[in-house]
Amino acid sequence: MVREELVEVISNRNVVTTGEMVGEVSRILGLEQRNSYVYKKFIYPLLRKGYLRRVRQNLYHVTVPGQQNSTADKFLVASKIRGVYFIGFHAALEFYGTAYSYRNQVHVCVRPSNRFDEFQYQNTMYTPYLTKDVETGIILQSHRGNEISVCSKERLFIECVKHPRLVGGWEEVLKSLQSLGGMHFEALVNYAIMWSNQSLIRKVGFVLELLRDESIYYQHLEAATLDVLHEQVSDNTRYLEKGRKGPLNKKWRLYIPVNFNEHLRGI
Repeated sequence: MVREELVEVISNRNVVTTGEMVGEVSRILGLEQRNSYVYKKFIYPLLRKGYLRRVRQNLYHVTVPGQQNSTADKFLVASKIRGVYFIGFHAALEFYGTAYSYRNQVHVCVRPSNRFDEFQYQNTMYTPYLTKDVETGIILQSHRGNEISVCSKERLFIECVKHPRLVGGWEEVLKSLQSLGGMHFEALVNYAIMWSNQSLIRKVGFVLELLRDESIYYQHLEAATLDVLHEQVSDNTRYLEKGRKGPLNKKWRLYIPVNFNEHLRGI
């Protein structure tokens, strides 16, 4: 029976799309099938029997009784919302195992033309983050038999420093990045320079220097690599956090909020 074979196939998965099930039914029958037919004949009955739960339109969590964990894998859910995307910010830190704390939110980074409405499933919020660049520093990672697109560690560092609010604030950024080992610092510096943003260049340099003094994962950061970044700093001054005054870091020409180093406590 086609339905039994389809159940056998999807029971080994955690999250499936309508398109994937249409493809499996077409393979089983040896003939291309329409979405509407597959939904009426197979997907809807499986929903009624509790073999599937709808995450959002055309996306399902597999809940075959006795064969599948009842928790949807948030990385798999995120990977199947749009064809071109990457997982970024705090969720990427979680994927690499370096997030300091837990957040029930996944930022799915997509082009503006691929935006989607934020939605929640099983207490996890899936939030679009719009960016024109979905290619630079994006890598494929194997996860539960699937390939998912994730920020490289180097771009992740850049994005966290650029948008600390989306990670949970500076304390979360610093305490998460301090254990993000295995980075290629030359590539990270090249990314920072490539975006030609003075505030970003200074923040990246300042945070790199800060973590070099605190974390074993940054001790091999060479002074020459930081010098390449420092050469890009212009004479004017910027704020690490807009509107928050504090002492000037003369090297990076950056005003640092008072007691900013308190975020490093516990590292």
